Amino acid sequence: MFKALCPSCGANVVFKSPVSVMAVCEYCQTTVLKDAESVKDIGKMASVLEDYSPLQIGTTGIYQQQGFSLLGRIQLKYDDGLWNEWYALFDDGKEGWLSEASGQYVFTFLEGKADDAPPFEQLRPLSKYRLYSATDVRSARCTGGQGELPFKVGKGWQTQVADFRIKDNFLTLDYSDGFPPLRYTGKAVTLDDLQCQLLRDKDVIEDSAGRIKGQMQALDCPSCGSQIAYANQEFKHIVCPACSANVELNEDKAIVIQKHSQQAAKHTSLNLGDIGKIDGVDYVIIGLLQAEELGEDADAPWTEYLLYHATKGFLWLVESSEGWDKISVLNEMPDTSRRDALVYQGKTFKKLWDYQARVIYAAGAFNWRVKVGDKTNITDYQAAADKISAEKTTNEVTWSLAQKVPKALVAKWFNKSVTSPVVLANASNKLPLFKVFVALLWLINLPLIVFGSGSLVLTIIATAVLWFLAVGT
Repeated sequence: MFKALCPSCGANVVFKSPVSVMAVCEYCQTTVLKDAESVKDIGKMASVLEDYSPLQIGTTGIYQQQGFSLLGRIQLKYDDGLWNEWYALFDDGKEGWLSEASGQYVFTFLEGKADDAPPFEQLRPLSKYRLYSATDVRSARCTGGQGELPFKVGKGWQTQVADFRIKDNFLTLDYSDGFPPLRYTGKAVTLDDLQCQLLRDKDVIEDSAGRIKGQMQALDCPSCGSQIAYANQEFKHIVCPACSANVELNEDKAIVIQKHSQQAAKHTSLNLGDIGKIDGVDYVIIGLLQAEELGEDADAPWTEYLLYHATKGFLWLVESSEGWDKISVLNEMPDTSRRDALVYQGKTFKKLWDYQARVIYAAGAFNWRVKVGDKTNITDYQAAADKISAEKTTNEVTWSLAQKVPKALVAKWFNKSVTSPVVLANASNKLPLFKVFVALLWLINLPLIVFGSGSLVLTIIATAVLWFLAVGT
C-alpha cells in the first residue's frame, strides 16, 4: 500500500494496488498521478454521476474461488446512455474489470494485444471475431471517475470498444490506444454469483442517485414547465409525458436534449409509480413506452413497462393484443449457429418472423435515452409458450426472453383491476371493417325481413358475432 498527500488539498490519497498509477482524491477530486515515489496533480476529475448501481468502492466478492475488492471506477458515456467500469484487485494480486451496464455484469481480464483483430471501422453488431459475435460496437468518452486506476485517464478521455459473446463467454476489443487493440476476456456474471458484500443498500441508492438540487420529489420539465412525476431519482434519462421532450439530468441541473411534437397522454393499464410484487420482489414502474410495427400488415401498437428494483435490477412487462409477457434481457447469448433457429439453455427456438418497430410514445425514466421515432429491427423465435426476441440497432444487438403471463396474475401483482387499452386500440382498427360488413348484412337481409322471408333474430345474432370478432380478444 502506497500513501501520499494530495498535492491540492493535503488529504491522504491511498494506492492499495501496487500497479495503480493514478487515484482520484475523494475530498477534492484532484487526479493524483503516481510517478515512481512522487505524486503530482494532473487536474480535476469530474465526479461520477451517482446512479442506480448497487456497487461502490470497497465492495468485495468472490470470482472463480478468489476474493476481490473494487478499488475504483470510470464512467463512460455514449450518445444514448452510460456504463461503469469497476477496477478490481484480487487477493492473489490479479487485476480485473467488472463492467456494469443496465443491470448486467461482466468480469474481464487483460490478455494482451489482439494482433488478429479487424480495424474498429469494419465492425458492426453480429460481426465475427474468432468464434465470437459482436453484440455492442460504439465510441464513448469518460465523464467521471473515482478511486484508483491502473492507467492514466481523465475527463473527456475517448475510447472505442467492441464487445463479443459466445453464450456466457465475453470478449472485449479496446481500441483506446489505437491499433492493434487490447483484448479482454471473461464471463457474464450476476451479483448473486459473486457473493458481493458491502453493497449500497436500497435507501442509500434512492437517497443519493441522480438528485436534482431543489427538486427532490418531482422535476419541472425545462421544456414545457409541466411537472414530471417519476418513481425515484435514480435515472438520468427522462421523457416528459406532457411534451415528449428528452430531459437529461446532468450533475446538478436538468437540460433538454431533444424536443418532439407534443402528443396526447396515453391511457395504459398500468401507470408510472405502480408497484408490483413479482416473484416476491417489489418492482416499481419507472418508465413506459408504446411502439408499433412498421409495414402494411402491422398489428396494433403495444405497451412496454420498465420495472426496477434496487438490487434485482430491471424487468419488462409487455402488453399487446396477444396478452401479457414478462421480459428478461439475457446476459447469456443464445446459440445462433443454426440458420432459422437458436438454442438457449438446451431448448430450440424456431424463427417466426423479422420486422421493424418504432417508438411512438414514451414517458417516465429510463436507463438509456428513449426517443420518439427510435427504430429497432426485431427477429422473434418461438419455443412452446416462450419467445426470444433479438433486437438490433446500429450499435448493438440484445436478446430477451418473453414468458406469457395471465392477465389475472398481472392484476394480482399490482393489486388493481387491469383494463385492456391495447385490445381496445386493436378493436378501433377493425371498426371500419365491422361497419362495412354490418351495412352489407342489413342491406341484404332487411328487405327479406320486411317481406317475411328473412329472420330478424338471426340478423341480430350475425351482427353480434361480427361485433365480437371486431372487439374480442
